[in-house]
Amino acid sequence: MSDLKPTLHHLNDSQSQRILWLLEELEIPYNLALHKRQETGPKAKRAPEELKQTHFLGKAPQLETGDGRVIVESLVVAKYLIQTYDKEGKFKCNGDWIRDEELSNLASTTIGSLTILELVFSLLEQASPWFIRPLLSTVHAKMHSAFTGPELDLNFTYLEKQLGDQDYFGGAFPSQADFIVSWPMDQSMARNLIDVEKHASLAKWYERIHERPAWKRSIEKGNGYSLGL
Repeated sequence: MSDLKPTLHHLNDSQSQRILWLLEELEIPYNLALHKRQETGPKAKRAPEELKQTHFLGKAPQLETGDGRVIVESLVVAKYLIQTYDKEGKFKCNGDWIRDEELSNLASTTIGSLTILELVFSLLEQASPWFIRPLLSTVHAKMHSAFTGPELDLNFTYLEKQLGDQDYFGGAFPSQADFIVSWPMDQSMARNLIDVEKHASLAKWYERIHERPAWKRSIEKGNGYSLGL
């Protein structure tokens, strides 16, 4: 794009949804390039080849800045957008950047890795021949009960403690942490990886962010957001 507005390259059913939400919260002018996952062939559900035209990795989100730079990785994109466009400090976590970074990295690395592991095993079950599927299902269940389940529960408990009685991790408004946490939470809710009764305050936070007008606008402007297998 030739203008100075940032351009988000957004992929359906992907973590770039949280960046689209952030852009709507910032209420700044931006361009939106929509991309669809491949529907058939050996690379079904993978990102389209066209995303490699703007970045070598060919993944989303990609943010083209007004000066022509292309930024990837959701955490870096979110940090750039908040530092560049949040002039009033509305989304800066009450000034506690260390806590904001800790929670953001927790969501991106620890919780994100656990949800990906769960996803991989679920996809393996689906793609395997019928006679192998029961074995993989048993292995998956063992892994969940012995490792991923307890680890996710531990991290959800920590997030609840950090949330406390606030509406958002950032206080009265979402911060970088809220945007970054939303993706693994969407995955966890879609695949029943979280006990919503045990983690009631986190579940209420989840409902709260989805009621925000900016989130609803991001869903309307995107091209689909369904994380079911």
